[in-house]
Amino acid sequence: PPFVYYGTSDFSAIILSGLLQAGLQPSLVVSTEPKPAGRGLKLTPTPVSWLAQDKKLPLLEVKTLKPEDIQKQLADSATPLAILAAFGKIIPQNVLDIYPKGIVNVHPSLLPLYRGPAPIQYALRDGQTETGVSLIVLDEQVDHGPMLAQEKCRVAETDDTLTLSQKLAELSVKLLLSSLDHYLDGSISPVPQVHSRATFTKMITRADGQADFSKSALELDRQRRAFTPWPALWTRWQDKRLRLLETAVVDYKCEAKKVIMNGSQLIIGCGSGSLVVKLLQLEGGRALSAADFIRGHKDFINSTL
Repeated sequence: PPFVYYGTSDFSAIILSGLLQAGLQPSLVVSTEPKPAGRGLKLTPTPVSWLAQDKKLPLLEVKTLKPEDIQKQLADSATPLAILAAFGKIIPQNVLDIYPKGIVNVHPSLLPLYRGPAPIQYALRDGQTETGVSLIVLDEQVDHGPMLAQEKCRVAETDDTLTLSQKLAELSVKLLLSSLDHYLDGSISPVPQVHSRATFTKMITRADGQADFSKSALELDRQRRAFTPWPALWTRWQDKRLRLLETAVVDYKCEAKKVIMNGSQLIIGCGSGSLVVKLLQLEGGRALSAADFIRGHKDFINSTL
């Protein structure tokens, strides 16, 4: 079916790439304006913009969808429906009204659970063993519209936000390919969500990654998986941020916040159990294995975080 595609993030770019591979080409791609990134703060296009430019697709980059001239451009290139995945901007009612069949939103959770901007991170942080992908028809409220289709996905014990995002994006492509034609020909109809069961997520901030060693090692390991690649699980040592990039849980008794060596393992005591740290990075330095880190920072052993 002809469609317009709205998206911004890596997750969204994987979905667009999958649709293109399946032979579905949008008549227009809408993404957000380039932002300063990296050390030189060079203006950098979004992952979806990169892909659209690479594939020579018509592209509209916006700061917001509110201006009348933007809405006119969208109306001029209207298709029966639009697909939206991780676009990151509010969609005004005027824009929703442009598409006779509405905007189909891809959301990486089993709605109505985990509405909002960080469903993948929250599912990992909470230790969920299952999550999934939902297709809804957008309304003006966040992740609130009626449901078209839903598919479950197992969360592996080793999954972090990067690996789970990849899985859910690939699942989203399959779900779109199996649902869109049926929606357009009327053989499936949107069904209202059970709003009383809704749970919500917030934008992730750097503070979400800060380690509290009075928590269990299991909770801290989940926190690391949820906040990989950003903001990572981190603590402070010698007035610098120390990121704990690879961890595992062990049933070993050690005073909370205390750093010790147990054989060749670098261990930090937690509220219950302990955290084995395999890879870590001190602010301003590069990521090092535990053995390499200790070689250069012998005073880390027996310190208290």
